[in-house]
Amino acid sequence: MALWSASVLIVRPFMIVSLVCATFFSGPMAPPPTQLPHLRHAGRGHLRSLDGVRGLAILMVLLTHGFESNYQAGGPLVRFTGNLFSYGIFGVDLFFVLSGFLITGILFDSVSDSGFFRKFYARRVLRIFPLYYAVLVILFLLTPLLHLHWNGMGWLLLAYLQNFHPAQIGTFQPSPQVGLFHFWSLAVEEQFYLVWPAVVFFIRGKQKLFFTTLVISAAALLLRLALIAHGSPAIDIHVNTLCRADSLLLGGALALLYRSHYWPRLLQFAPFGFLAAAIAIFLSIGLLGVDPIQSRTGMFWTEGFRYTVLALGFACLIAWALHPQSFGRRFFELSPLRFFGKYSYGIYVLHVIFLPFFVAYFRAAILSLTHSKLLAVVGSGFISLTIGIVAAYLSYHLFEKRFLRLKRFFDYDPSANPKPAPETVSTV
Repeated sequence: MALWSASVLIVRPFMIVSLVCATFFSGPMAPPPTQLPHLRHAGRGHLRSLDGVRGLAILMVLLTHGFESNYQAGGPLVRFTGNLFSYGIFGVDLFFVLSGFLITGILFDSVSDSGFFRKFYARRVLRIFPLYYAVLVILFLLTPLLHLHWNGMGWLLLAYLQNFHPAQIGTFQPSPQVGLFHFWSLAVEEQFYLVWPAVVFFIRGKQKLFFTTLVISAAALLLRLALIAHGSPAIDIHVNTLCRADSLLLGGALALLYRSHYWPRLLQFAPFGFLAAAIAIFLSIGLLGVDPIQSRTGMFWTEGFRYTVLALGFACLIAWALHPQSFGRRFFELSPLRFFGKYSYGIYVLHVIFLPFFVAYFRAAILSLTHSKLLAVVGSGFISLTIGIVAAYLSYHLFEKRFLRLKRFFDYDPSANPKPAPETVSTV
């Protein structure tokens, strides 16, 4: 709690400055609509390549969680593969940037709708709450049978405040067979959804809002650096919504650029921006080692600048995925990636919950049959993750879709928004 209080005190001046400064930057960010190509709107329509981006993000996370092992005890190829898989955790950063892009687009496009707040929150609730709370209720009911120990985290999980207890949520398992440590990122996104609509509603102007995203993103970076300098643990920074705001807001900045005449210019730069970010990440691995957070100097990169570099790189990746006729777009429109993207939320929520149990069981079984640790790790990972993917598929079609159909009662009023372009962006 003390960390969060300190974080709020540090970041509040930056938020105030951004809002005050933004008031002096009135006027459109782009030329009049008659001089623009088609305006783009993220609040309506569907673009298949963004399903593929989600698919890549969830596959990265699956590689990290499903194939954990002591790779350092193996040969060079095993160590390289294990280290590569460990960086699949960056898929969470990709989810954050994509969420910021889509949510900011939806909010900006619908800001004149008379039911702006009601419709936005209703649609978010129908998409996110049913599966999340169904999982928690089932686990609460199974507590005596599974001998679960919540250690005060139950109430925080119900309120999406689990990241208020960073030391525990980073490895939180109610039992050795049940894992919920991945739920911290859901709390970050929900807290963002709670606050950001009000910011968009009161600022409204495209240029002022764009400036605000950049200022608060810079504030998030400075906050991380300040906390590192004062000796804060890495996990406290990693799961803190204020510290991770730049990942979400740089996605929001991209959404505003998508609606401006700067977009064609950004499309030309996007592949090179993503490549530059990727090179920076891989060079840092070579220079700082696999686990640089063991040193305070390494933390200034891993928990400080690296989040911003990742956010900028993934923003370029999303722009590349939206580039007509580009390799990036063709790649992200591949059917397997779009399949994983469609069910990514359910996969993310469900894949880890019983993963410790499944991995331990199948790994022991395969090891006893083959006497190969490599086969045991790979085989148990594939089997366990397949169970999670099937569970997500069934959850979507048998449970979640019943709630998603109710979104039609909260559709945005088309007359309150500009006419959508022929090609629009996938909603979430």
